This record gives sequence, C-alpha cells and structure tokens, in this order.
Amino acid sequence: MPWEETHQARQERLLRQMNGNPRVAYMLQHGPVPHWVKVARQHREQAAREARQAATHARAEPETEPQPAARTRGRHRAPRRWWGWPATALGTVLLLGQTAMETLGASLAPDIGIPI
Repeated sequence: MPWEETHQARQERLLRQMNGNPRVAYMLQHGPVPHWVKVARQHREQAAREARQAATHARAEPETEPQPAARTRGRHRAPRRWWGWPATALGTVLLLGQTAMETLGASLAPDIGIPI
C-alpha cells in the first residue's frame, strides 16, 4: 500500500509550500473562503468575458439600426389614475337624476297623493 498521510499532515505540507501567497495568508487569518465568494467571482469573470465579446462583436459589425425588440425603453411611467373623470361623470349623472326625480315627484305628488 502506498504511503498515506493524514489530512492534517497534508494540509501542513501544502501550507509550507504556499508560504507567501496572499490568499493563503488571508485564509489563515480569516478562515476558508465561503462558496458564494467563489461563485460571485465566477459570475464577474463570465460577465467581463461576455462584455469583451460584445465589444469586439460591436466593433466588427458596421452600425445598423437596432431592431424594435433590441431598443432600450425609456423610463417607465406610472399609469394614470382612472377614477377622476368617471367619478365626476357618475356624480353628475346621479345629481341630474336626483334633480329630475325631485322635479317629477313635486309635479306628480299632489296628483297621486304622496306627501313630500
């Protein structure tokens, strides 16, 4: 069976080999780096790679008019309040209806005998 070293012995041997490495010094001082740090670095590198590819692609192609789907849209505007005019119209109709009923009621009430 080949020579086997313990995890502790292997870690000590590797740390001696990497003496002077700033990442190793940071790890010894602060502990191992969490997984999300590595993932975030990979995402940043991927985004930088894509930006470089897009820049070289843009330089290679002559300037053309953008397609409608590719255009950047302006600032989003909040929708208008819908209740302003309809509420006014509804109130006006109700007021006119009430006035008409009062007028008709005043003229018909003495004939029918309904007291107002």
